[in-house]
Amino acid sequence: MGEQFFDEIVDSFFEEIGSGYRGAFERGQMFWTHVFYHKENLQFWRPKNYDETKTYASEFVITSSTRDAFNRQTPLYTPKLEIDEEFVVVTAKRRPAILISPVPEKVEISEIRGGGKININLCLIAPLYSVEDIDGKAKYRMEFIDRIRKLEFPHLFFIPENRMKGLRNSICRLDRLQAFFANQMEAIDLKLSKDVLGVFKGQTEFFMTERYADDYQVYREILLESP
Repeated sequence: MGEQFFDEIVDSFFEEIGSGYRGAFERGQMFWTHVFYHKENLQFWRPKNYDETKTYASEFVITSSTRDAFNRQTPLYTPKLEIDEEFVVVTAKRRPAILISPVPEKVEISEIRGGGKININLCLIAPLYSVEDIDGKAKYRMEFIDRIRKLEFPHLFFIPENRMKGLRNSICRLDRLQAFFANQMEAIDLKLSKDVLGVFKGQTEFFMTERYADDYQVYREILLESP
């Protein structure tokens, strides 16, 4: 028996949702959204030119070092920014992602005027990163991809291509989990199959809590023991 990989030993990796897929928001469903890239070296979008009150700014510059970060002397009213807030520099790229958790059920309770917002309509997603560029050039060594396909790394999960839905062979990164508003996510008529979703949930739980059990443990140990 040759080398075994998770995406090859399951009967089906994906399932279509059907006509109502745009409003389904099922765990394991695929979406497109703008995935953020936070910089390891923090940068700020700082005001350069103020009006005489120093509460309105029309020009900004990027700075990586400032002594009063998140502790400025005066707030900005236009654009609005409190003294303990900063405009942080991030970039974003449109990517496919897997829905980890849909918007929680609405909490039916009145909010305090001027207080914290309770219901914020955020979903939790895990973004996908293709293993090849648009010209087909590999981004990673095949040995590394094969180890992901054997479920070796708790924070990485291999997603095989689905050309009909515009998905390329990709790595799903659980170490880049992000929260997005539901209206900023474009649904795809595709989700992980029941068997794959069960393993993916187990891997997510293992990565986040170290609970190692169920189908994820079974598949992982079989694959890691195979030649």
